[in-house]
Amino acid sequence: MKTLTYIKKENLNTFLEELNKDYDVFLPVQNRENGTINFESLDTVNDNNVVNLKEKTRKSPKSLFFPPTENLFEFEYIKDIKTPDIMEIKLSESEEMIPDKINSRKNIIFGIKPCDVMALKCLDLVFGEGEKKDSRYVMKRANTIIISIGCNNIFPDCFCTSVGGNPFYFDHSDLGLIDMGPDLVIFKSSEKDDIRELLDKSHKFFEEREINSDEEIKIKKIISDSEVKCRSNNESVNAEDIVLDMENKFNDEEMWKNITRKCISCAACTYVCPTCVCFNIGDEQSGMKGERYKCWDFCTNYYYTLEASGHNPRENIYQRYRNKINCKYNYFYKRNKNLYCVGCGRCIDVCPVGMDIREIVKHVRSSQK
Repeated sequence: MKTLTYIKKENLNTFLEELNKDYDVFLPVQNRENGTINFESLDTVNDNNVVNLKEKTRKSPKSLFFPPTENLFEFEYIKDIKTPDIMEIKLSESEEMIPDKINSRKNIIFGIKPCDVMALKCLDLVFGEGEKKDSRYVMKRANTIIISIGCNNIFPDCFCTSVGGNPFYFDHSDLGLIDMGPDLVIFKSSEKDDIRELLDKSHKFFEEREINSDEEIKIKKIISDSEVKCRSNNESVNAEDIVLDMENKFNDEEMWKNITRKCISCAACTYVCPTCVCFNIGDEQSGMKGERYKCWDFCTNYYYTLEASGHNPRENIYQRYRNKINCKYNYFYKRNKNLYCVGCGRCIDVCPVGMDIREIVKHVRSSQK
């Protein structure tokens, strides 16, 4: 018989608190007042902020690796009164990236959904691979343990199976858990040294036991039921086919104008998207001192492509939205054979005018046919 490791839910809070002694634990926390669920530190949990592992977070945990705003370095203009025509610039890296000030504790993201783990893999391909890597991102990823919980609950806007995902996709998780009711079962475990260390430290919370045929059938049914529900939300997309369709319909301006007639370029979809990677660089200065920072940007922003001459190659909303959709279903796939939509459905949930990326992709494909 197959042996699996179980964590009783009645011991989960104690287990997490024990982990928090050696790691900084982040997990889905729901604010009772406004109902929103986001990844927060375990230290924020109280009577008003409660752990919610069943529902999706409003925002993805992307911000833990790629913050909305991040200080890059500080600078200071230095003048010598004797030589006023000469000015030097003194640079200093932000304190959080100085080696002896970096937090030595590892982070744990607990309860992340499989679609968000797929999204982290997409971010890895942008910031963590190739000749030019983002050293800050790479450092944060290396310092984080990913503990994912599969999706027993499928929501109407979930469509991960349509883009190559799965409600129990654990390929890029360090630990993959399945909710069995009273227990969480470790279905997948990485062979990394830090995972072995974590499991060894927390062994008193685990119970290893051989599963019988009934339990094995139950696990398979949980997985298959979620897959069926997710597939019912939308048809699967063949990546090669959708890339070709996007290419062929790129210049169909009337189609794109029709698709985007409701879009108001508010960027709500961008800020909740787990795979959007656009950013801007800016300076803030006061007197002779200042800082350079990196902050999120969005390609549907009019100013994103505005040139210094005043010309804007994507002046209209349909041009900018067409670029956004092609980023997800065309450009990135050409670069690394990976779609940059993971089917989390957040953009559908937050759109104030009811745009649905599934319907847009379907429209492009049907018009091509």
